[in-house]
Amino acid sequence: MISNILRKNSLFFKIMCAVVVGVICISIAISGVIINISRDIFEKSYIDSQQKIIERVYEKLYDFHRKSVETINSINSNRSVRLYFTEDNLSYNESFNNIYNMNTHIDSLFKENNYSYELLIAGLNGKTYLKNGLLYKEPIDLLEMEISKKSLEEKDTILYQYLNKGFTSTTQYEPVVIITKALTSDDGEPYGILYLIIKEKEFEKNYDYFSPDLNSVYILNKSNIVISSNNNVNLGTYIEEFEEDIENLVINNELSTIYKNNGNINFTQRLPDSNLALSGVIAINKAIKEIYDMKKIIFICFIITLITLIIIFLIVKQVTRPLYMLIEKMSTLRSNKFDENIQISEVSGISEIEELVTTYNLMINDINSYIKELVKIQKEKRKAEIYALQMQINPHYVFNTLSSIKLLIWQGDKDRSIEVLDSFILLLRNTISKTDEFITIKEEIDNLKHYVLINNTRYGDRIDVQYFIMPNCYDYLVPKLLLQPFIENSFFHGFPSRDDGRIEILIREEKDNINVRIIDNGVGIESQKLEALKIVKKASSKGLSGIGIKNVNDRIKLIYGNDYGIEIKSELGKGTEIIILLPKQLKK
Repeated sequence: MISNILRKNSLFFKIMCAVVVGVICISIAISGVIINISRDIFEKSYIDSQQKIIERVYEKLYDFHRKSVETINSINSNRSVRLYFTEDNLSYNESFNNIYNMNTHIDSLFKENNYSYELLIAGLNGKTYLKNGLLYKEPIDLLEMEISKKSLEEKDTILYQYLNKGFTSTTQYEPVVIITKALTSDDGEPYGILYLIIKEKEFEKNYDYFSPDLNSVYILNKSNIVISSNNNVNLGTYIEEFEEDIENLVINNELSTIYKNNGNINFTQRLPDSNLALSGVIAINKAIKEIYDMKKIIFICFIITLITLIIIFLIVKQVTRPLYMLIEKMSTLRSNKFDENIQISEVSGISEIEELVTTYNLMINDINSYIKELVKIQKEKRKAEIYALQMQINPHYVFNTLSSIKLLIWQGDKDRSIEVLDSFILLLRNTISKTDEFITIKEEIDNLKHYVLINNTRYGDRIDVQYFIMPNCYDYLVPKLLLQPFIENSFFHGFPSRDDGRIEILIREEKDNINVRIIDNGVGIESQKLEALKIVKKASSKGLSGIGIKNVNDRIKLIYGNDYGIEIKSELGKGTEIIILLPKQLKK
């Protein structure tokens, strides 16, 4: 009982073994998904932590800016400072007291401020004031510096600027960040410039929360010049990368933005009322690489996958052996066009294979029947298309022919008009009224003569058409309107300049076939146009019907097979030859 069940379901059980192995692979895939999820969680947590750091740096920078502004405003509004740099006529005692008051005021400001920057004031009257240290520039040279000129140009603005070295004894060899503001009197006229000088390394402490290995941090002034950075290469340079971000923040009245960019995190934090921006790039991928040893993980996954593939290969090979025997047998049936079924006894295998063979045989029978029916439908459809084309008389052709007959009547050529009218009536009767698909060669030639007569009436007797038909060929059957498209093509395209021309129609027997040749001495056809002509289905709009050369060729092959059809030979300037090969066929 059990052995019988195993025999009937052996393929099922073997496939189940493969499924078990597949489950192992799925476990590996799930492990990969978990790793990706953990990476996403790490990335989100890392970004959140960086945002908090950005907020702390923002608070620290804002506090620095606020205290700097308070210091500058307090000095700018101090009467002693103003007198020192604007009044030169004070008495000795007044001058001494004024300097004392100025020093006392400035000292009190610096006691309240724990930032280690130096204060320098340069008056337009040539006086200078430096709290601590020595000045290594002459006042006149100091005022000629670019940073001084900018302060005077923007006298109401506190500017943050960068110099690769300072001009005091403690900063002359180090990069510095300089905060400048023009000092103005009550009437708004500047009388000096205040400089707050801080070493760039000291300024960098404002954002030392960022890891320099994973983050590039930039402090930008209003001109997008880097005044401080943990990447010294960019100090004093113009950074275009964050310009658009800063502009968008200003336009949208926002303070910060953070977004992904090529695997990194870009952030920009604008400090209001300071013309400063904190921008940077967080290398999130680099941070992830430091956490995850991807090479080791990939190696382990590769080993597990390789072992799994070997196991699956061995199992599938054993299970599919009967299937390959079935496939081999099925391959031998291709040449028989599905006419033979597979005998179950010819394919050794398990019970499921026998069921598969039975189903396959049923499918083959259905497909064979379907193909035959489809071929039949396609043939009928093609016949209907050709019949519809040959029954379609071009209205322009009818109008032009009737106009030609009318002209003959108007000219008084009664006999000619009657002859043309009779030909036109017979041509329409044989084309429309008679529904036979095949007519004799004699009937086809008669129709052709009617067509040529009408064309000669319309365009003049400039083209001479000659017929050379072997007498024993007249009774053979050919598809109706076989020759007309080629004569029409010669009339309209072989002699475009309306020169005199000649068309010869030759029909003779060749063993079991009929050979039809249509030769003209027209202008010929270029090779490119010749290829295009072979694929054009629709005839000229000036012609009798809608049948094109490709229609004729397709029709012949549909009726008689691929051994028959048309061949076009043409040489530019010498003419064209059409060769039509048909089998002999007599009316039953």
